[in-house]
Amino acid sequence: MQLHRYTFCVTFLILFIVSPIVFFSQTKYPTDSSFVKSLYHIDKSNLKDFKNTPIDTGITHFQNYYPKNTNGNIGLPSSSLCINYNPKALGFNLYSAPYQNDIIHADNVQYFQTKGPYASLTGIAGSKQEQMFKLLFTNTFKNNLNLTVAFNRYSGLGFYKRQQTFTNNFYTSSNYKSKSGRVGYYSYFLFNKVKHLENGGIADDSLFIENTSVNKNLLPVNLSQAKREVRYTSFDFNPWFKLNKASDSIATIFHYVDYQFNYSGNYTKYADAASATDNFYKTFYIDSTQTKDSTHWRIISNGLNYTLKLNPLNIKLQIGAKHEFSQVHQFADSSFSNSIANAGFYIADKNYYGFIKAYYIFSGTNQNDYSAEINNAYYTKFAYKIFKSKLLVKLNAQFEKRHPDFIYNSWYSNHFAWNNSFNPVEKVQTQLSFSTENKRFELGMITQTIKNFIYFNEQALPQQTSFEVQNISLFIAKDILLFKHLGVGARYNYQTSSYLAVVGIPNHIVNGSLYYQGNLFKKALNLQIGFSAQYFSDFYAYAYMPATNMYYAQSAGKIGEYPYVDFFINARIKPVRFFIKIEHINQGLTGKNYTLTPGYLQNDRAFKFGLNWLFFD
Repeated sequence: MQLHRYTFCVTFLILFIVSPIVFFSQTKYPTDSSFVKSLYHIDKSNLKDFKNTPIDTGITHFQNYYPKNTNGNIGLPSSSLCINYNPKALGFNLYSAPYQNDIIHADNVQYFQTKGPYASLTGIAGSKQEQMFKLLFTNTFKNNLNLTVAFNRYSGLGFYKRQQTFTNNFYTSSNYKSKSGRVGYYSYFLFNKVKHLENGGIADDSLFIENTSVNKNLLPVNLSQAKREVRYTSFDFNPWFKLNKASDSIATIFHYVDYQFNYSGNYTKYADAASATDNFYKTFYIDSTQTKDSTHWRIISNGLNYTLKLNPLNIKLQIGAKHEFSQVHQFADSSFSNSIANAGFYIADKNYYGFIKAYYIFSGTNQNDYSAEINNAYYTKFAYKIFKSKLLVKLNAQFEKRHPDFIYNSWYSNHFAWNNSFNPVEKVQTQLSFSTENKRFELGMITQTIKNFIYFNEQALPQQTSFEVQNISLFIAKDILLFKHLGVGARYNYQTSSYLAVVGIPNHIVNGSLYYQGNLFKKALNLQIGFSAQYFSDFYAYAYMPATNMYYAQSAGKIGEYPYVDFFINARIKPVRFFIKIEHINQGLTGKNYTLTPGYLQNDRAFKFGLNWLFFD
């Protein structure tokens, strides 16, 4: 009863505040499809051009603003439950921190070209003081100079002891092209900061199993004073120059040179003032009374590329080289150096884009590492009568051989230390997918074959396999609207591995939604109301080790076979979208096994609401 009363009051308050403001605000979106053009940093690296970016006014799935976190609370470490096609840059890498939901990666930085100011503001609030704010602002000035600012800030207390989190993401990007088209640049500055408490998981869940309604603050946790902070800072400057004379307007062959400078300074710290008394760790290498582990690492690279553009054939050829210097400070200092050559062939026309590119480290610490990728994307009107949309066909493949990340071979901290000489990892991965341009249908497959696979074993120590690990993922998704008002969405993933003892993934993942959609008040209000659900089959999920900030294999028990059900209302009034959501509404009704990482329970039933407002002036 109390939850229903709270939901009603907050819903009424949102409508009371939003409605009068919105009805007197701007009423139209720009009709020019080229009002906003965008380009991701990864696409720029693949020599793509800016493309028209439709302004997102849809409300379908708007309530799904954050992926489910396997450790429970927003901003905590999280392990991926899906097999993903994920090529990464060649060169030095310390480790891949488990914050894929919480940081902005360099590849995701966006550059914009606009015909006026554009801004998006998002605010979200929920139970246990969950708060989120997102800002995106971009404007292109008359001299073709664009400036963009993006900022995210969110935090939450969590339902269990010591789950408090703080996350900040910020980047500013800029791009410029002279009126003659002869010179220009791309640049960004990116900063990520993640801070959270570490509780080591629930120490004894028997209280919870006996009574799911128990006050979660009564459940004992393994760590009483541990905390972690991670910071990533990077700066990238990429000026370019066209070698052709500026007055040559009839040339069909163009020559470009570009220089790229990148600096990355990173930091991770783990502190535990009660490591001697909590009895969670059994080994101490440095200090038996408390833990103060920290690692600093920075990477500086300089690169030069030459690009040949053949306009009649829509072809680009590129060759280049860069030098990378890295330093790691972790009780002892280490330095690394790599010289990397690259070459690529790129082709694009109205309905097709593809490339072949390769990187090779010809000297340095990671000498003889290589990466080659083939990428194809083709739009076709095949089955247009069925889908009422163009079909996008993707066929990608990547081959690589690379030295292990730094953390696997060398690590020294208060509770873990090792010095390994693991062999380079060899990986082949492919992706084939079919999806509609309107994103209402998707079908695909991902395969991976990994030789010398490295993982953290049940003692949370790195180990390399002597056999090949083969992974496969099949997925299909479809959203339909029946009788103009009944929305049905479903997504199914089947995935497996030749060695599930070291690859902690569920075989089956099901997502579904059922909702009513309609327009009210002379189409001024676009509304959705319904339920969504997510289900994972049982599996040996990865366990989490706070001291190393890494996930490791475990065989003590399976988790899963539990549905997570949400109730939601999505709505749009002119340039404002908002949602009201009761997350995990079935808590206490469909079982007790709601955990995705051993010892870390998922959140209880929670009320949340959010608002997004677009501005064009």
